[in-house]
Formats: sequence, structure tokens, C-alpha cells
Amino acid sequence: MSFQAGISYFTDRRITEAEAGSVRSWVQSGGGASPASYRHEGVLLAHSAPHFGRRAIEETQPFLGRTCAVTFDGRLDNRKDLLLRLRSVLNADTSDAALAAAAYESWGADGLAHLIGDWSLAIWDWIRKTILLASDFAGVRPLYYCVRSDFAFWSTRLLPLVHWARIDEIDDLYAAGFLAHGGCPNRTPYREVYSVPPGHCVQITKEGTRIRPFWRLPIADTIRYGRESEYEDHLRALFREAVGCRMPTDAACLCELSGGLDSSSVVSMAAEMQRVGEVNPDRLVTLSFEHENSLDKQFYTLVEQFCGLESVHVSTADHAFVTATDAGESVPMFWGPLLKHTATIARQLGATTYVTGQLGDAMMGNWGDDSEQVAGLLHTARFGAALKQAFEWSKVLRVPISWILGRALLSNLPLSLGAAKYSRLTGWPDSPQDTEDSIAPSFHKRAGLPDPRDMFSQGWVGARPERRKHFRALMRTLELRGLQAPEPLEHLSYVHPYAHRPLVTFLLSIPADIVCRPGEPRRLMRRAFGEFWPPQLRQRRSKDGFGAVFLDSLRPLARELLQGGQRLQVVERGYVDRQSLERRLARLSSSLSCNESQLRHIILLELWLRNRERQPRSAPLLRAVSAIVKPAS
Repeated sequence: MSFQAGISYFTDRRITEAEAGSVRSWVQSGGGASPASYRHEGVLLAHSAPHFGRRAIEETQPFLGRTCAVTFDGRLDNRKDLLLRLRSVLNADTSDAALAAAAYESWGADGLAHLIGDWSLAIWDWIRKTILLASDFAGVRPLYYCVRSDFAFWSTRLLPLVHWARIDEIDDLYAAGFLAHGGCPNRTPYREVYSVPPGHCVQITKEGTRIRPFWRLPIADTIRYGRESEYEDHLRALFREAVGCRMPTDAACLCELSGGLDSSSVVSMAAEMQRVGEVNPDRLVTLSFEHENSLDKQFYTLVEQFCGLESVHVSTADHAFVTATDAGESVPMFWGPLLKHTATIARQLGATTYVTGQLGDAMMGNWGDDSEQVAGLLHTARFGAALKQAFEWSKVLRVPISWILGRALLSNLPLSLGAAKYSRLTGWPDSPQDTEDSIAPSFHKRAGLPDPRDMFSQGWVGARPERRKHFRALMRTLELRGLQAPEPLEHLSYVHPYAHRPLVTFLLSIPADIVCRPGEPRRLMRRAFGEFWPPQLRQRRSKDGFGAVFLDSLRPLARELLQGGQRLQVVERGYVDRQSLERRLARLSSSLSCNESQLRHIILLELWLRNRERQPRSAPLLRAVSAIVKPAS
């Protein structure tokens, strides 16, 4: 994709040539072409496009509209619609940046909701003296910012921004959120540096900063058809659109293929569209990550043969889940060695697009337990149907029907009485080892770590009771930037067909029992996509995991951290209780139950903090920083 950055002085202080050159170096260091910039009235916007993509080469950025200057990173999927609706205000330039500027000038910040695709943008509105930063609803393309008393700056890339601001302090709330949930909405590891929230715009003026949504969950949308086949036809059409608009036309495309139904559907649809000439990438290549005794291998091999595509297999044994020296760069990150190797493969193939099957589980109804559907039937007073469905879920889940009905009744209570809480279905309590939390109580208090219901947005609570879980799962993924391109792949068009907004809206607007029924997860998906799959894949009901791969990397690290007298950053900073951590590390090193999902984040944060303390800033970035005349903050 492309890279953008900028500075705004609220005092209209002149941007020096040294500052402009430094900001341009930020965007070019991401691997883009020679950067271009716009400089006026204390504001600088810089942009650099990669050396690929006909449209990216032909367009001029920053784009100057009638009332604003715009830099745009990403892709618009509804260009034809926008060209029609904005034809009266567009000139000869119909680039994505020009469409974004026209949408903003015509409809204001709320008009950004009409931009469907994967994108982030920066707008300098010289009439209102406002900087506006925004990201699409899925948050695929990153954009970071920092605001001080007299200036603000922003960047696609996090490290240059952090170095320019000379920020060394770790954000306690981010650390707490990372240890508790794997991340923290809208925050970065660095104090005072934030990420633009998905589906929101950040409006920055000398009076202050305001964050407002331009997109909201489609909780009130309802789609009902007379025949089930109509849902299948609509799903196929939207999925075809979702895959097609993400295929490059003048470069190679790398498609992740795990052998599961989600990635296999993406690859099968792409291959079918290529066969009939609907998409024409230079090359279409699948990439599979394999490990010893994997149950997935037979299935991704079947898909490769069925589609007749080139394929690349990478062994996870050669690229660890996490290592002592590779725990991420600007942020803590798993799979760093593997992602860097993937970037090398993409360069060798000439690939500019990387396609995943992410979000497929949530969107396609891969719910083993979706018995909240009973709550929806009670909500509409369909008591006979509710009793029948509760009985079916009871058989599938092997729990008393009273539990199903009890939870359904609870979900229909007013929220103040606990309707947003879900009763557990299992009668077997977790062991202490499965739930142990090593976050120090004093850190909870110091960081002000809120209840999870306060850390994440609560827009989902207004949905019908049978849909709340679905909306909550989606929002948590989006707010934790689960779809954002990882740093080693941020130069690629990193895309997810299941995050296609029209597809997401459709699947969250149709009846829940069309998507999933008792004992039939992915019901609609199987009926709509089965013809595109190899016959053996149609019978698949489970998917392999990487649990053993995780343990192979984590066990030796746990033993190393347990060595006597070891200085532990997470303990010294007060994040984690030492005794609890050591007890769990000992259990992990012996492959015993230890609430591994949290422990792996503790280990990752510890390694990342150590590497951050050990490694000096890169020389090119230091030169860029030293070239700037730093204003007083």
C-alpha cells in the first residue's frame, strides 16, 4: 500500500526544510517511491506510494481539493458508486484520494462512511483549521498520532513517530490491556501515542482533540427472505465481490491457505474467478504454514490440486513463534521470524497483495454454541419454537435444557439486571491453574485497569439478545486491531475478504439460525460454497491448531526466565507478581496447565521490553530525528 505522515503547528509556525525532509524520510523508509509533500500555514502532509500498482503510480498525492489537502492509504471498493454520486464535484482527477476529498467536502466527516474499502487518511481542512485522521471500519491500514500543546504529528509507521517525539515511557494502560486481553483499544505501547480507532475520525485543532465515530454496528439492520436459497445466492454474490475487489490486476497475489474452510473458500473463489477471467493477477500463489503431524496438510494439499495453483509451504520449525531476540519491533508481536520470511517470499514472487481468511470464523457462524438464539425466540414471544430449539441445543451441548432456557431468560432482562452477562454452560469449574492471573493487584490500581466491559466499546449491547455475542466478538477483533497488517507486511496490500463491509453487514442482518443451527455450524456457508470445494473438504468438521508449535517455542523461554536471580522487567515495572509468574513458568516448562493464553503474553512483553532496552535506535531514524528542530512541548 502506501505511507503517510505529517505535522501541524497550531501557532502556524513555519515548517523548515529540515523538518520536511525528515518527515518525507519517514514515509520513504517504509519502502515506497520518492515521497511528495504539501506544505502551507504550519502544516505538512507527506505521502509515498510503492513502486507498484498502476493507479498508485498515476495518482498525485497529497491531493488538493477545494477546501482541503488529503493523503490516502488503501483501496476503495465502491469507486463506481462514488464516481456517480460525486460526479458534479469531481474534476479530471478520479483517484481514491480525490474521491475521499470530494466525499469529505460534500458530506463532512460523516461522509467518510460512504468510503467502502481498506483505508486510512489524513485531511488538512484549511477552512476550519482542522486536521482530520480517519481509518476504515475494520482498521486494516494503521495510522498513529501524538498531540502536544502546540503541535500534532501523525504517521503510518509507528517507530519514526515515537523517535521524533522522543518518547521512552511505556503506557501503563496499554501494558495492562496487553497482559489481560492481548492489546488495548486505540493505544500503543508508548505514552501519548495513539492509534486512530477503526470507524472513527480524530479531529485535531488548537482547541483540542475530538474523536467521533462515522460508522456504527448495523444492529438495527434486518434482512429476511422467503426462501433459504436466496440467502445462499446473496452470500455467493457478496463473497465473489469481496474476493474480486481485493485481487491485484498488475502484480502477483499471495493467498494464505491453512486447509480450513475459510481460507480454502477464499482460494477456491479466487481460482474460479481467475479461470473465467473475472480477475487477472500476474500470478496466484498459495502459502501454507506446516508443522509436524499437522491435520491440515491433507486438506490444503487437496485444495492446491483442486484449484491447480502454484503453492509455497513454509515449516514453522524453521521460523519460531517467538524467540528471545525477536519479539517484535515497534510493538510486541508473535510470529516475527515467520512474518519476515513471508515478506521475503512476497518480494521474490513479486506479490503486492496478501490475502487471508481472517474473521471467517465469526462471520460464517463457526459457533459450537449459539444457543443464545433461544433468547431471540423468547424476545418475540415464540415460546413453542424457543422450547423446541432449546431442546435441540441441549442435546448437542449435552447440558440440561433448564440451563439453556435460564440463560435465554437472563439475556432478555434489562441490561442493568445482567442481561449482558452470560451464564456458563459447563458444570465443571476451571482449575486454579487454568485461570490464574499474574497481574499484580497494585498494577491494576495504578493503571486504572477497567472492567473489560469498560475497556471495549459497548455498542453491541443494543442488539437483539441472540446477536449480542456476534457483535461483541466483531468489535473486540476490530478494536484490538486484529486485522491490521503486521509490521513486516505493512508494505503489502494485506486484505481479508471476510471483512468486506457489505458482506459483514449482510451476515449480521440475517436470522442467526440461517447462519448456524444446533450441530450445524457454518450452515449457510456450507450450502453456499460447497460447489467450490474439493469433495473431501465438504466433510471437514474441525481444524488443526498450533498449540504444540507454541509450546515448542515457549518452554525453553520459560526455563530461561526461571534461572536464579533473573532480572524480570515485568516484575520490576510492577506489572506482574513474581511468585505467581515463577509458579506458572515452572508449570509451563513441564507442559502443565498454567493459563497459557495469558502467560504467553507475559513472556512476549518481557522479551520485548528487554530487547527495547538493549537495542539502540536505528542510525537512519536517529539522523532523521536530529534533522528536526524540536519545538518546546
